[in-house]
Amino acid sequence: MTASSVQGRVHSQYNDAGEPNGLASNPVEAAAEMVGRASEAVLNSVVQLTGKRQIRALGESLVDTIHNSLDATAVAFVAVNSPIHFPACMLPKKNALPESSLLDCVQKCSRQNQMVSERHDDSVLTALPIMVNGITVKVLLIKSIMEMSEHQISLLTGFARVYENFLNVMLDMETDSLTGLLNKKAYYSQVLAVLEDDDSAVCEESGDPKFFWLVIFDVDKFKKINDTFGHLYGDEILLLVANTMIKVFDDEDLLFRFGGDEFVVLLSPRTKEKAREVLKQFQQEIACIRNDKLWPVRCSIGGVNASGAENPTDLLVQADRALYYVKENGRGKIAFYCDLLDDGVMTNEHFEDDIELF
Repeated sequence: MTASSVQGRVHSQYNDAGEPNGLASNPVEAAAEMVGRASEAVLNSVVQLTGKRQIRALGESLVDTIHNSLDATAVAFVAVNSPIHFPACMLPKKNALPESSLLDCVQKCSRQNQMVSERHDDSVLTALPIMVNGITVKVLLIKSIMEMSEHQISLLTGFARVYENFLNVMLDMETDSLTGLLNKKAYYSQVLAVLEDDDSAVCEESGDPKFFWLVIFDVDKFKKINDTFGHLYGDEILLLVANTMIKVFDDEDLLFRFGGDEFVVLLSPRTKEKAREVLKQFQQEIACIRNDKLWPVRCSIGGVNASGAENPTDLLVQADRALYYVKENGRGKIAFYCDLLDDGVMTNEHFEDDIELF
């Protein structure tokens, strides 16, 4: 480094009066101003964090805040077993840690419902539980070069609790109280956010294009179940149907209950044949919901290619028309809107956006 460059750095740190730039000349005042700036940065991070209105955006804001405030080398949300439907696509895409890094600290964190910090190779992994109704639904995993100070741990815990509080509020607003699936209020924003990230893909095995598929189904003759056995029994059937949905469909799929016995699924990209296969598997699974009182449970399904769509409401209308066709032609089957158009049994009609479904 040359003498002139050293002199330039010295001058850049002081003003013409010989005082440090941006800081008061009194050491106590300078320290107070530095603390004030740090507090302002933390406050701005909290403002940014709490300004989000979608779960994934909220998580991405937390990841950015931790990166910027705690000098973390990597931050990730880790999926853990949870009875709450929390699709992977609702989490940030900035997960910088591979699955192989999900070590004992994550399991301990999930099991003990408390923060765990362990050294791994040349780094430190810190795992923090994200809880909903007393259940750890995700683990926030932070990788850093050095162990965090008490102040950094305090900041991390505070940011996580703010995120957790807002997450609980969002989940209360956007999940169905009976089944834990997403509700109708969550539909538009969640589906729109996923479709905006839609990248075209091709199946490596068949070479066929892969698309998002929006499907609607309801339980055939569900009113008869309620009328015959009562609403409590009907609710039990709905819970079993929802549990079967979580079992059969992927973590990337969005699962909704719109009300009553009507459910909606946004299938992650796959070919039409693969979509049909998983829907048939679902029908077979719920047909096993029976006892000495109940007849085999069946469902009718209508679906539509959702890739490239700009209006989630239009998708609902088209899928609902396919569902209506199935119910009018024998029930218990699967129909895709595009096939009905190709077969000439239906025309592509336009409906106004303010139509109220279900």
